[in-house]
This record gives sequence, structure tokens and C-alpha cells, in this order.
Amino acid sequence: MNKIYNEYKRLKLIDSSKLYLFKCGKFYIFIDEDVDIINEYVVLKKVRFGNDTYKCGFPNNVLNNYLKVFKNHNLNIEIIESISEEFDIKTFLNDIDINKITPIEALNKLNELIGKIK
Repeated sequence: MNKIYNEYKRLKLIDSSKLYLFKCGKFYIFIDEDVDIINEYVVLKKVRFGNDTYKCGFPNNVLNNYLKVFKNHNLNIEIIESISEEFDIKTFLNDIDINKITPIEALNKLNELIGKIK
């Protein structure tokens, strides 16, 4: 579960306005601060997710039903179907063309890197 939490924190650094919905086995779950936000629109059972945070969710066979509700409320939801296993900093840095990157792209890459190494 730590892998999901770390990915959540990384994604929130990139775009904190989104609510991230993670596929976790046969369920889709929201975690941490997103739990309280989503429960303002849809009541989902809130349970512990590790020592310091919570999760809530629903079975994957009802995803489309919930997506309709989220759309009706204009919620900015991003579905995370899977999380990559390992981060390779050398590949990450090699993929950056220092001669073509804009300052905004560089800041976004820096934020992404910070999220991956925390």
C-alpha cells in the first residue's frame, strides 16, 4: 500500500486539483485527503489505509456508475490503473533534451523528479 501512497503524493505535487482514483485489486480506491473530498459528493465507507491515512472505494464492476456521478458533479478525477514498479533516474534524466526544454517544462520535470525521489 505504500507504493500507492507514494504515487498519490507524487501526483498531488504535479496537480493537486485532481482527485486520484487507484485500481487496487478488484477495487478502485481514493486515499488520504481525496477521501474527505469525494465523500462530500458520494458516501463511501472510510477505513484505515496504513497508520496515518484513510481510503474509501468501490468494486471495479461499478466503476462506470461512479464515473457518471463524478462527471455530473464536474469532479476532476484521474484513474490510475497501475503504478510502475521502479524509477530509473538515469533514464529520466537522459530523456530530457536540455537544448529544447522550456522553462515551464523544466519546472514540471523538476516537480516530477522531486515526487519520485521522496
